Amino acid sequence: MQPELIDLLEEFVTENKVQLIKKVLAERTRHFAVVLEDVYHPHNASAVLRTIDCFGLQDLYITQKLHDYQLNPNIVRGASNWVSLHKYERAEGSTIKCFQELRQKNYRIVATTPDPKSASIHELDISQKTAIVFGAEHEGISEFAKQEADELVHIPMYGFTESFNVSVSVALILMDLVRRLKQSDIDWQLTQEEQQELKFEWYQRIVKRSDIHIKTYLKERSIADIG
Repeated sequence: MQPELIDLLEEFVTENKVQLIKKVLAERTRHFAVVLEDVYHPHNASAVLRTIDCFGLQDLYITQKLHDYQLNPNIVRGASNWVSLHKYERAEGSTIKCFQELRQKNYRIVATTPDPKSASIHELDISQKTAIVFGAEHEGISEFAKQEADELVHIPMYGFTESFNVSVSVALILMDLVRRLKQSDIDWQLTQEEQQELKFEWYQRIVKRSDIHIKTYLKERSIADIG
């Protein structure tokens, strides 16, 4: 049924948009995912979401302990329409639940730290699906994340300042990882099923009154089947 509904909604999408979505889906990946642990500044949260979309990642995982995740629409610029947000309720065990779900999806968990004794991000093995964890603006990653992560990594720095802004860190790390991924022979693209699911989801968001179109189609289909 889903392919039929995709064809139905595609009639209301411009050809340029259809081709753009096709192109973006071909570059989309779930080989990498980003986790924000209790990031609270709307500017940073929004910049990270926008960066993830720009680098072709599909999933952003949000844990909330002391702060609620908020977006600034002026910075996001519609990126929230295309990225899948996985938010965990504000609670003590928010990061625990997030890590459990990532493990179930076969992600290796790598946490970022300013500690130069950790591995350089440039040395990170990217052969396995990897979720990269970024901590809160001042506190950094939690002790739980530090202990439970499979590996700790840092971005090499050469000045007096201890760390980059979190949104800058995400951009720098993804630039390196995505570049290496595209140059590798790793099977990083979405499956056809995943692409179809996202296309259907995106079409519903961009087609006005898509729910009415779908409801009408299903009703007519049901009547035809009865007849």
